[in-house]
Amino acid sequence: MPRRLRQTLDNLAIPLLAVVLGLVVSSVFVLMARTDPVQTYQRMFCEGFGAKGCQTFGDLLVTQTENEDGSTSTVFAPFYGAGGHRLAVVLERATLLILTALSATVAFKAGLFSIGMDGQFVLGAITAAFLGYWLPGQVYVLAGVADPESAPQTLLTVMHLLMPPLCIAAAMAVGAVYSWIAGFLKVRLNVNELISTIILNAIAVQIVNYLVRYPLRSDFNSTARTTRIDDTAWLIPFNRGLFQDVEWFSGSRLGIGIVIAILAAVIIWFFLWRTTAGYEQRMAGGSRLFARFGGIPSEQAALRAMLISGALSGLAGAIAILGIERRVVDGYAAVGIGFDGVMVAILARESIPAIIVVAMFFAGLQQGATNLQFGDLPRQLGSIIIAFIILFSSMETFFRNLINRIQTRLRPQRAPAAEVRPS
Repeated sequence: MPRRLRQTLDNLAIPLLAVVLGLVVSSVFVLMARTDPVQTYQRMFCEGFGAKGCQTFGDLLVTQTENEDGSTSTVFAPFYGAGGHRLAVVLERATLLILTALSATVAFKAGLFSIGMDGQFVLGAITAAFLGYWLPGQVYVLAGVADPESAPQTLLTVMHLLMPPLCIAAAMAVGAVYSWIAGFLKVRLNVNELISTIILNAIAVQIVNYLVRYPLRSDFNSTARTTRIDDTAWLIPFNRGLFQDVEWFSGSRLGIGIVIAILAAVIIWFFLWRTTAGYEQRMAGGSRLFARFGGIPSEQAALRAMLISGALSGLAGAIAILGIERRVVDGYAAVGIGFDGVMVAILARESIPAIIVVAMFFAGLQQGATNLQFGDLPRQLGSIIIAFIILFSSMETFFRNLINRIQTRLRPQRAPAAEVRPS
């Protein structure tokens, strides 16, 4: 077997083994809930990754559809979109996880264990939410438009092109500056970045809660919320724009955000592995002593990493508002998307391609776990299953050593060569 293929199979075996072990151990708690583990897992994966009508593991790959003439045909399930596919919703949430995981990876590569993505995310979200309705309002006033619905089409087209980029740029700037604070404290005052980012997260959450409940509150609804962003700042979902006739996207708010997230992943990969600045960051994270003797400005690399990391989290916050929520609701600051992104980055071992795959898998598990409650199963059961899968995924070193020991025992022992004595 070629060496590269064997290495790829070994890398795939560990996460698969972690998933299997997580499901096996979780079966104990499923049985305690007086439910069948196999049926529970089938429902969980179908609710997370299956097409409408999915009932078994087999339905995740192929499904039977009924034609107009009453006959049935077999189709590839991931492409079957009648009534909307759950994978579209998975991609919607995975968009935010990819960006926050990239944010964590950039910091980790520079040797900074920053977990401040939550704070940067919510500040980016509130910035995009405010500018999303305030900026268009100022434009309407300057243009002398009393009713936005009667605005000239040319003006609306220009605003559609300008408003989203402006809101995104502002959110990224806010996230970058807020992340830079932790980097500055680390570089100049040697403050542990883990502690500083935890504190900064708490501060950001309280700031956003205050803004939503008081100065930016739109009405006296029972739940505090900001004003909904203007239509010109809205990143229109695929099911209402480019692919409104494609039923696969029905029921989701997936849009251009997933394209931005994939593009960001490509850019970050190129930056880290194909640029001098990326090399400096990786060397500063791998060995600061080596970087110092090699003339690499490790402090500058650390600050640059924190700026890029914060900008990515701010971008995630902007997309969450402009492309999904359209406003910030009280309690949104505590949803934990930034922390989930950190988990995705850790599970993906900071690999950019793996981040995309793990983000989708993680989002699907979360969706399936949440939807278990619609089958008269406790929602907490799904969280327990996810927790065990994550736990076993973090045991990579143990599993790798175990696999190596098994391979060593199964490998046939070579017979010692017979000693040849001179005659």
